[in-house]
Amino acid sequence: MRKPRKFINSYVAKKSFVFTILCAYLIILPGCWNKRELDQSGFVMAIAIDQGKNKQLKLTTQMYRPVAGKKGGGGGTGSANETANLLIKTEDDSVFEAIRDIPIHLGRKASWSHMRIILIGEKLAKSTDVGKLIDFFYRDHEPRHTISIMIAKGQAAKILEVKPAIEQTIGQQLLLTKQVAYKNAAKSLDTTLLKFALQMNAPDSDAAITYVYKNKGDKNELNAAGLALLKKGKMVGILPSKKVEGLVMLRNEFRSGIIEIPCPGKALETESFEVLGLRTRMKPQLAGDKVHVLVKSFVEGAIGELKCTEIKTRKDEETFIRKVEEQIKKQMLSTIRVLQANKTDITDIGNLIARWHPKQWNKMKENWDSQFAEIPFDIQVKLKLLTTGTTIGQPAVSGENK
Repeated sequence: MRKPRKFINSYVAKKSFVFTILCAYLIILPGCWNKRELDQSGFVMAIAIDQGKNKQLKLTTQMYRPVAGKKGGGGGTGSANETANLLIKTEDDSVFEAIRDIPIHLGRKASWSHMRIILIGEKLAKSTDVGKLIDFFYRDHEPRHTISIMIAKGQAAKILEVKPAIEQTIGQQLLLTKQVAYKNAAKSLDTTLLKFALQMNAPDSDAAITYVYKNKGDKNELNAAGLALLKKGKMVGILPSKKVEGLVMLRNEFRSGIIEIPCPGKALETESFEVLGLRTRMKPQLAGDKVHVLVKSFVEGAIGELKCTEIKTRKDEETFIRKVEEQIKKQMLSTIRVLQANKTDITDIGNLIARWHPKQWNKMKENWDSQFAEIPFDIQVKLKLLTTGTTIGQPAVSGENK
């Protein structure tokens, strides 16, 4: 049945009216009400916070400065001595006020959306609650919570003055160095603003932050390996990079790394085992007010180097596996001893007790530091050897075989 012409005309009129109103809105409304031109912003890549004079805070802000290429094949006009690092120094009673002073020196408003690193000087970290110190970066809408936070040996500002080895800015260099140290070598942790906040707000607020320092031999080389240990927000000690491996294993965060096995009677020779997979389950067991921790680790990997071992039979393989298992267990226990000496529980044992046994935790949390220092650990390691590599199970080339 055909619709009446009057109904069709009314429908078309309504559609035309709506279309006209929408076009009017498009004309009236502005295109970008909150736009900011690129030449009005200075993009922050990293920031260092140190103890200044008269208890003020000293900020060193690394701004990104685009650098044109050299004259010649690239056609650029930039100087060969120019870098992408531009450091702005400000000092005030609070972080926010010192940040507001950046445009006075730069002529642009600081933009925090691309920041990579927050560096805190060791002296300041030992005397100030780090969580309160960086409160601005949690409240402001521009900084991302994936920003890495680090504590620097000595003055944090000195770290930002180092010329980057391969990246355009030292902030980007530090970020990548920390990521590699965590993922490929298990010598650090992935410490970001978000993860630090989760640590500090947990029932047991002991925390760890990546530790940065210059090499003794070359002051232009930086290491982002090792951890600064924090208790109640303040730095109380350092966990060396060699001990971090055991911590990463205990926390079930081990991605990749090498286990070194000493050769008996040969002080300068070690064999190596590449860890390709590691799973750890840590379970605190309570008996009254006493705590005992059971740790079970399952490891898979391959032989990296053989110098003093031959694997020709099943028995030889089992003997080598036992040696690696004992070495892994030894690394974990060595890390635990350092943490217990500092009375700093960054293994999350206290948080596991608070989650699984909240009533018992409420009774023991006041004296948890002292109790943690005395806890016995039962560590069980089970290893699976996946391959001996592309050669047979003995040193591939050795003059001692002749």
